[in-house]
Amino acid sequence: MKNLSIKIKLIIIFVLIKIVPLLIISYIAYQGVIQLDKYIHNSTDYLFKESKNIINQTAKASIDDSIKFLDKKSQLSLERLSYEIANNVAQFLYQRDEDLLFLSKVDLNQELLEKFYNSKQREIIVHGEYIYNENTKVWVLKNKKDSQEEIKRTILEDNKREFHFTDAKNFKKKKIPIYKEISFFNLKGEELYKISSIDNKLKNISLQKNTYVNAENYFQEIQKLKKDEIYVSNVIGEYVKSKIIGKYTKERTDKLNIEFEPEKSAYAGKENPIGKKFEGIIRFITPVYKNNKKVGFLSLALDHEHIMQFTDTVNPTGKEPVQDITDASSGNYAFMWDYKGRNISHVRDFFIVGYDKTTGKEVMPWLSESLAKKYEDSKLEINEFLSSYPTFENQTLTKKPNIQQVIKEGNVGLDCRYLNFAPQCHGWMEVTKNGGYGSFIIYWSNVWKLSTAATIPYYTGQYASSKRGFGFVTIGANVDEFHAAANETKRSVTKILNQQTDSMKEVVEQNGFEIHKFIIMLINELTIVTLIMVLIIILIALALSSYISKKIEKLLIGTTKFSKNELDYRIEVTTNDEIGKLEKSFNTMASKLEEHIKKEKEINKTLKIKVEQEVAKQRKQEQILIQQSKHAAMGEMISNIAHQWRQPLNAVSLVIQNLKFSYYAGDLTKESLDRSVEKATMLTNSMSKTIDDFRDFFKPNKVKVEFSLQKSINRVISLVEASFNSSDIKIEQEIPKKELTIFGYENEFSQALLNIVNNAKDIILENDIKNGLIKISSFEEKGLYVIEVSDNANGIKKENQEKIFNPYFTTKEEGKGTGIGLYMTKTIIENNMEGKIFLKESSSKGTIFRIEFKKL
Repeated sequence: MKNLSIKIKLIIIFVLIKIVPLLIISYIAYQGVIQLDKYIHNSTDYLFKESKNIINQTAKASIDDSIKFLDKKSQLSLERLSYEIANNVAQFLYQRDEDLLFLSKVDLNQELLEKFYNSKQREIIVHGEYIYNENTKVWVLKNKKDSQEEIKRTILEDNKREFHFTDAKNFKKKKIPIYKEISFFNLKGEELYKISSIDNKLKNISLQKNTYVNAENYFQEIQKLKKDEIYVSNVIGEYVKSKIIGKYTKERTDKLNIEFEPEKSAYAGKENPIGKKFEGIIRFITPVYKNNKKVGFLSLALDHEHIMQFTDTVNPTGKEPVQDITDASSGNYAFMWDYKGRNISHVRDFFIVGYDKTTGKEVMPWLSESLAKKYEDSKLEINEFLSSYPTFENQTLTKKPNIQQVIKEGNVGLDCRYLNFAPQCHGWMEVTKNGGYGSFIIYWSNVWKLSTAATIPYYTGQYASSKRGFGFVTIGANVDEFHAAANETKRSVTKILNQQTDSMKEVVEQNGFEIHKFIIMLINELTIVTLIMVLIIILIALALSSYISKKIEKLLIGTTKFSKNELDYRIEVTTNDEIGKLEKSFNTMASKLEEHIKKEKEINKTLKIKVEQEVAKQRKQEQILIQQSKHAAMGEMISNIAHQWRQPLNAVSLVIQNLKFSYYAGDLTKESLDRSVEKATMLTNSMSKTIDDFRDFFKPNKVKVEFSLQKSINRVISLVEASFNSSDIKIEQEIPKKELTIFGYENEFSQALLNIVNNAKDIILENDIKNGLIKISSFEEKGLYVIEVSDNANGIKKENQEKIFNPYFTTKEEGKGTGIGLYMTKTIIENNMEGKIFLKESSSKGTIFRIEFKKL
């Protein structure tokens, strides 16, 4: 091989890399076609079965995903519905506050109360009369109206896709007074004016026996009320019993060996539509003033029926959002709890916590079996026992309800605190713990139920101290109802898949025959094509080897001359093929290399000069940037100095005015003069020191010192004392047990603290706060030295709280503030003294700024 010419070598290479692989490939293809025929025949059934399984599994996964996402959408929808109901309840309760405060401001008399009572009415939804059908053993409407006549609609072609509507349903409604009672009584509790659907007789309500169902004891508590403050009671009403939970039927009463008396048992929607309804009130009381003197109290007793309407008429999962009667057996209804977890509204009225009108005490709530045993062993009265018993104790579905309590007494009022066999109680309390809303799914009464909870944001009276406000609204919904649409889709898809499977089987069998026929034809064609390709490749190899060998000889001559530095040699280009392009590239390379060698010498001469010019230009640009930075800093200094001087100048002015007033009043003494001069001198020195401090503010060579926080705070207080006294603002310091010493810039810290104090003063004066108070506290906490500055102004608006430390942000009128004070304070504390400052609290009661330094 070594002595063979390149032409012979090329021919051999072409034979080896073309003809031999072609023959091998043809043989492999032949064997592959034979095996393919067998493989297709043997695997058709397997592929058919696997395809069928994959399609079925994909359909199942799709349906399961649809159910999952449908459940999530339904969950969010019911959460939103719970939230809206809760907010509607809160709005309704706040309207009662407005009624109470409005009425307390007018001259009260009997005629006025009656007019107000009659003017306050509201519609409620009521259902028709129901009777018990002995044959079907269900409650049915006595006079069932025929369905409304269908109204024909004209639907445009553009609107017809998924066109859907629900006609308004005409529910039976009636107007009832919002209040069961309105009364005005004096400071001794003697009712002077009163209108009531409970009892119109004037009584002394300081005695509990004269209150609603003998259960109210608010007289002592309302004595603490100030003007425009409101007392709001719990839901008060007589408990209504039921020894049957679920559908009240004659069959069930016979089984329990009790009389069939549905009208004496508690109302329960469609389960007992003629039962005794829970009648309750929520009492609102505020003091009445005349000539700025408390003369008595005004009381409004809200009819609890209006509260129940918010949940009893909701249809959370039905086609229509509103209903006139609820079927609790469906598991889909809304109900309501107070902030402690006691049921105050339910379609089954026997679940509402109530009172015994003979004793005025809460009726025993429904207990778990284990808790009932502990109660019996205690020998205590039920309310006394529960008052000291842990709430929400290990609530779990494994615990059982006390069924004997239902059968013997019929007392099943729901108090979540002791309903230990119902873990959803704990869930609701956790969901609403911070005043929000949410939901979870729980297995209850043999079905999976979605349960929501939403806080009722009413914060008046006793409810102001609870994040749950008045309480919370819950909705229970049967999860299976959400799956109905998806399951129907699954059945349809399965039917279609079965039909398609049969069709696919026929197609596969027909294709198998066609494939076998095609393979035989493919083998014959493959043999002929292979022979022709071998002959063509041999001819091409002879021609191509001859052509390439000649071109390579020319290139070899060119490279030989190029290696001898004969850079002016060029190859003659005779073709435009790849070899010709290679010849052109060789010539181009030679020309460019020759040109680059010449240019390289010129570039080396000028490169050093250009480098020196670029370096000089860069240094000049850096100097410009440094100068711009200095100018910006100088502008900020001037603004800060102007801001800092405003406070001491005002103080100096006040000192001078005090001297003048003392002189004209004849009170000017040498001691007061010296004290004023000393304070003015101190202020002017402080102004001078301010200039020095601000001049050095951004210099890195300032010296930090160890100084006492208490002395710096005293210094600030002495600077503003006269100004604050003249504005009737008291400034106090809470002194720690031991002296707190920090390392930093004492004068800058004093200026920072002065900014905060003066801002507090401005906001107190701006809001016209009587008895203004600013308190400076310093203490040690968890390895930190802490300073807190608080005031009793009206706080900072929520939308401004994040912007107060921004430069030039101010809420003051133009000319009264630059907005640089707190920004500069933050710079001093955090950048210069490595501390931390932030707004700790801001509410209607006031604002607290907190400064923290690490201990030395």
